[in-house]
Amino acid sequence: MGLGVYEITYPPFSANSVRIGNYEIQLYTMPSIPEVGKDTKIHFHFMDQDGKDIEKFRTNLKIYHSDDLLRSFPPAEYNNGKMDTNYVFEEAGNHILRVDLLDLKNAATASYAFNVTVIPAYGTIFSYLIIAGIAGATGIITAIVIFQKKLKPKNRL
Repeated sequence: MGLGVYEITYPPFSANSVRIGNYEIQLYTMPSIPEVGKDTKIHFHFMDQDGKDIEKFRTNLKIYHSDDLLRSFPPAEYNNGKMDTNYVFEEAGNHILRVDLLDLKNAATASYAFNVTVIPAYGTIFSYLIIAGIAGATGIITAIVIFQKKLKPKNRL
């Protein structure tokens, strides 16, 4: 399934956007609801005040859970306003993703902390069980209606 189709079918749950000074920073994750123990793609999009991609910038990312630093990605240089990284969340709950942006063209710095909720793996299993329960109930009701129609005596005149 292509990225565009996936995001239309499953819009980003952990998506956020913030304007800091002359910059806008957007964050979204894939899958849209990160799960414990599964690979998550973290995507940042950095734009200037006109909504144009920042051509050349340096940024670093720190991931926190319960005020504990879980991972620190070293500062790196990026182009075209985008930064992608993969991460596997080991614990459920609210995680803080702190990103620091240094615009190399203007020598300006912007920082922001994004909240990302990570669910335990049983969250998906629970969703599938709910769907299966609804499908099963629908099947039973349909079977009852069909059999009642067959068992009704036909009026013969």
